[in-house]
Amino acid sequence: MFYGPGAPYALYGGKDVSRALAKMSFEPQDLTGDISGLEPSELEVLQDYEYKFMSKYVKVGTIKKSAPLADGSTTSP
Repeated sequence: MFYGPGAPYALYGGKDVSRALAKMSFEPQDLTGDISGLEPSELEVLQDYEYKFMSKYVKVGTIKKSAPLADGSTTSP
């Protein structure tokens, strides 16, 4: 298993890490779904990952974004 606790890609498990995949990064600041400001070549890498994952894995769910609450905090995904 690659994405479970203690596995090589555990940082990627259970969240949108589109930016990290595009940049081929394990840096904490890149572990996000924010793809703004990426270079065209990085967006191409991300698209390649999408095609690879779509052909290899069955989709089992989606990641919900946190919603702001009235008190300024956010809901947990």
